[in-house]
Amino acid sequence: MSSFTRKKIEDTHRVCFRLKEAREAAGFSIEQMSEKTKLSKTYIHALETCEFQDLPSGTVYQKNFIKRYLSVLNIPSTSYIQQFLLEEEYAQEIQKVQHPHRPKSVFSFLALPALMKYVGIAVVLFSTLGYLGWQVHRILEPPMLTLISPDDGHITSEEHITIRGISAPETDITINGKGVSYTREGQFEQSLDLVEGVNTIVVEATKKHGQKTTETRYVTQRKIQQISVGTAEETKS
Repeated sequence: MSSFTRKKIEDTHRVCFRLKEAREAAGFSIEQMSEKTKLSKTYIHALETCEFQDLPSGTVYQKNFIKRYLSVLNIPSTSYIQQFLLEEEYAQEIQKVQHPHRPKSVFSFLALPALMKYVGIAVVLFSTLGYLGWQVHRILEPPMLTLISPDDGHITSEEHITIRGISAPETDITINGKGVSYTREGQFEQSLDLVEGVNTIVVEATKKHGQKTTETRYVTQRKIQQISVGTAEETKS
């Protein structure tokens, strides 16, 4: 009887590393990708290191981030999304079968030599200072705001459109000056009435200290007949 062995997938082939390789091949820095995708650098880093737990919860949002990332690079996203879903399903199965680690006793720290204790105290001190500096940076930095839909320049015959997006928690979100509620993770969804012609949609996220981020979308509402005529003229040209 022949035996079968399970082939291990190399880490370098994971979807996050494929994303990073695609970005580097295109010659874009993380800062440039953040600007082009309208995603924070923290989210870009999470996508390229497979730290998907640092992204907003919900597979729909995570898939959309991958699509937005790849659209900047003009790369089809189907294979990437399929691999992402398979890897996440496998990771969840691994977490189910892993045993929790036994907590270490606090007395183990007291048994360390004096030098090790001083090093540990120094590490804790610098970590605390670094954390405080990071918190100050968060306060002064404008809030993250990403609009998932609609796309800029969208054309529709519907009289309503749904605005979907995500922002940093603890911010005030407004659409055309009206407040919008959001989930604990910062996800929001709001229906908006359209008028015939070009509609300007302005979404703002404002921190408590006044820092503000603004995203603007232009959506055109046309009657079905107008869309059909416009499409026919484009086909003739």
